[in-house]
Amino acid sequence: MRNPGSRTPAPPTPSLAEVASRPRLVVLGGAGGLATFALPTAGAVMIGRDPGCAICVDEPSLSRRHARLEVGEVLTITDLGSRHGTTVRGARLAPETPSAIAIDEAVGLGRLTVLVQRRMPVAATRTLWGHGYFELRLAEECVRAQRARAGFALLRVRSPAGDAADRLAAAVREVDIVGCYAPGEWEILAPDLDEAGAATLASALGAAVPGAAVAVACFPGDGADAWSLGAAVAARLGRAPAIAPAPAPRAIGPMAAVLALVERIAVGEISVLVCGETGVGKEVLAEHLHARSRRATRPLVRLNCAALPEQLLESELFGHEKGAFTGATAAKPGLLEQADGGTVLLDEVGELPLALQAKLLRVLEQRELLRVGGLRPRRVDLRFVSATHRDLIADVTAGRFREDLYFRIAGVTIEVPPLRERPDELRTLMPRFIADAARALGRPVPGLAPDAEAALLAYRWPGNLRELRNVLERATLLCDDVITCADLPEDRMGRPLAGAPASALDRVRRQRDDAERAAIADALAQTGGDQGRAAELLGVSRRTLTNKLNRYGFERPRKR
Repeated sequence: MRNPGSRTPAPPTPSLAEVASRPRLVVLGGAGGLATFALPTAGAVMIGRDPGCAICVDEPSLSRRHARLEVGEVLTITDLGSRHGTTVRGARLAPETPSAIAIDEAVGLGRLTVLVQRRMPVAATRTLWGHGYFELRLAEECVRAQRARAGFALLRVRSPAGDAADRLAAAVREVDIVGCYAPGEWEILAPDLDEAGAATLASALGAAVPGAAVAVACFPGDGADAWSLGAAVAARLGRAPAIAPAPAPRAIGPMAAVLALVERIAVGEISVLVCGETGVGKEVLAEHLHARSRRATRPLVRLNCAALPEQLLESELFGHEKGAFTGATAAKPGLLEQADGGTVLLDEVGELPLALQAKLLRVLEQRELLRVGGLRPRRVDLRFVSATHRDLIADVTAGRFREDLYFRIAGVTIEVPPLRERPDELRTLMPRFIADAARALGRPVPGLAPDAEAALLAYRWPGNLRELRNVLERATLLCDDVITCADLPEDRMGRPLAGAPASALDRVRRQRDDAERAAIADALAQTGGDQGRAAELLGVSRRTLTNKLNRYGFERPRKR
């Protein structure tokens, strides 16, 4: 019997090896990116938003008391009647029904993915970003790469393995950004990577996670904006048809006058300039015009003027003769020759370099072209339809676009209204895109909750049709039987965006700054304030970290 007057001895301090071998719960997604929580060697642990839960996560899709995790010889998870559910191996659990799970097996709690590990994950020090922050960085990279005429890659990985995040983080470069797209699906932004480099990275990711599906989209060849790249990588991952059928233009609201104009000018030969924001459907309208024209049985050839560097663009557009440059082992006709008798669609014509604008003007005026390295002009019979999101008149004034070429391509100008000005059409497109996504996923078509529909209708849609398709594809992937607001991007649709686009952008930038500030604080905490090691964890230079410490007002440690 213990002496009543004696004190209970303190338990021995566990060794580092013992601490590292204890089970941990890894939480992926949400505002925090990646977080880990220590688990007991045995016993029950409550998970939810309630501060009284042993594992409290501030995530809107979690219920206050969402699930109970039993740790022992057998791991079990039990849903406690949560609103957004608990999923194991793709099936939603019935409330109060325990389900056995394995170590490293992914479990869905609302929009979060959790898994139990026996040791500290090797990539725990790497930040895994939420989808909203990842999309912001992707949009910023599109702008940077466009200005620098550089390339980069967007990769998406889908894996049934619960430990995919750790393995992926170990396979990518320090500069790459890793995000959680959905439970079991990850997205990677790889700056300054060409197609060959992207293929090498994709192979490394596939080797790191056996059985995973890896898809790649490269800027600018597969898209010049975040929404186009997202659609391309989704198609290659099998989330959508390889060439997603674009919705045919419908005479609803403001589009009625646009389509009436297209019908009137289609039968003629006049050049047409289609203007509008990114993703409004300019290419679809151009295809519609070609289909209504007398050239409908002849080729419709498309070229994205922003997708190729100037040297390749000239050869692609005008063709080249054998020996015109290194690697030109044979003569090759360009797209203009291939389209002879048909229609040429020059997408993003405002990105055409000035030197090529002069050559294109000759084709428009004289109906003949000269191949690269060629001496003999070749006659062509073409109709030109051009598309741009730029203000070409402003570009003419600034000297970036030739005035004579502008008047040649803009025989008739068609302004396509943005999606936010087409609410009736938006209502018809939402169920179609949801059905398309469900079919690609092989699941029943989910419903759309009234509050989610209201949020979609209130949003400004800067990415227009492409952004709408991407948002609904992801929502269909995340939801249960009905798409709710919890399945929509919270950073964009947490509340209706009634203000100007600039104020919305400011709000997103503040969220980015908050996330970056938190990542810096976490890195400093993990390294005991060692700025050199913190910079390594963050994948930035010491000077960059110093600048950010000053920017965010971190107290600098005093030298001793």
